[in-house]
Amino acid sequence: MPGSGTGDWPPLAVVGNLNVDQWVGPLTRFPAWDEEILVDSARLELAGTAGYVLQACRGLGWDAVVVSTAGDDVFGRFVQGRLRDLGFDPTGVETLAGAETPLGMIFVGPDGQRGILSTLGAHAAMDREVAMRHDGRIAACPEVFLCGGYLLPRFGPAALLPYARALRERGQTVVFDPSWDPAGWTEHTRAGTMALLPEVDVYLPNDVELMALTGTTDLDAALDAVAGLAGETVVTRGAGGAIYARGGARLPVPAFPVVAANTIGAGDVFDVGYLYARRLGWAPERRLRFAGALAAIVVSQTGHRVYPNAATVERFVARSLELEVTGGDRGDG
Repeated sequence: MPGSGTGDWPPLAVVGNLNVDQWVGPLTRFPAWDEEILVDSARLELAGTAGYVLQACRGLGWDAVVVSTAGDDVFGRFVQGRLRDLGFDPTGVETLAGAETPLGMIFVGPDGQRGILSTLGAHAAMDREVAMRHDGRIAACPEVFLCGGYLLPRFGPAALLPYARALRERGQTVVFDPSWDPAGWTEHTRAGTMALLPEVDVYLPNDVELMALTGTTDLDAALDAVAGLAGETVVTRGAGGAIYARGGARLPVPAFPVVAANTIGAGDVFDVGYLYARRLGWAPERRLRFAGALAAIVVSQTGHRVYPNAATVERFVARSLELEVTGGDRGDG
């Protein structure tokens, strides 16, 4: 079991969208043109799916190899500095001259919900060639987490398919979380994703994404549409918990009852918890509970986030299940 992140386990490879998020909130309404509104807080965070995955990995003491692109600007220097602060090697994040570092403007609502405006910047150049330049380090990782493909025009599902196939042929586990499609779930996106899924071992969409992909408003129908494609599909449902699906079998697990202060990155944090538990060989139900608890701890925090270690997550699970049996109130402790 990993401890300090100094080599107890082989690292997780994270290939995809790494950017900076500017959080602003809480926001009860958007300003009209030429209007100014005061909010309580604004912060810069290492972000994108890769950024939140890396921070959750560090909390668990799990090392990671990250491959992405950034600009030669102040935000790019922020990304490189944060990676070093977290103890990750930043050399896989290629700095592109003249490019902007991708930026997400995250507007946080009063109940933890969010709206996002994003720039593409250096991610316009992220492709298989970038990944292959760092393949020596990626090859040492049992799992390769391909993330944010819909936000990478040159490394979306169609381009990922031969790359994912080559990874699997080499014996690596392919994990795929493409995030939301800002292009509006075009037929190109849908067809490319469905073709890619047979080369994916662990597919990690949320419920809204899966229904958009499959063109249905019914989650059961959406799961039917992808049944048997990826090795296993794990669908997050926010306060509704998560569902593990393999072939025709489905296992739903409820969420832990917490008050969500900020849901940014919740699915990405869940992904890390699930993969960590999967690496330990735990059964699907225990994986889902561990992942759900990790996400619950993170989204219930206000202010500066602290990403918990495994012992903290397991104590949270044990205490929550105990209170579920006794009918007690978990409260904030």
